[in-house]
Amino acid sequence: MTVFLPTDLRAFAYVHRGMWIADCTRPYCANAMKLEPRQTLFHCSECRHVVEIVWPTKADEITDVLDLRPVPLTRHWAPAGHRQAIACGFPDGQSVQDLIDENVEHGVI
Repeated sequence: MTVFLPTDLRAFAYVHRGMWIADCTRPYCANAMKLEPRQTLFHCSECRHVVEIVWPTKADEITDVLDLRPVPLTRHWAPAGHRQAIACGFPDGQSVQDLIDENVEHGVI
């Protein structure tokens, strides 16, 4: 049996349904928690693990573009290779321009 153990002990911020969240990086803990803007540490409410949070450099712009979408279920962003995006079939590693192009494509102004 193969067990995935994270090698990077930093939590990566991503957007799911319009909320910035991060996953706990402790092996076997499947907790994810909502983040406050510019929060620097992830304190897991389940296992009490504490790690640094890595934010994208353009988090504010990502939020602004996603907030234009009227349906929260369409507000997703994840860094390249993020396991949640891959598991859910959402694009990952998108630039702010990619998000703007999606908005235009779907008639969001």
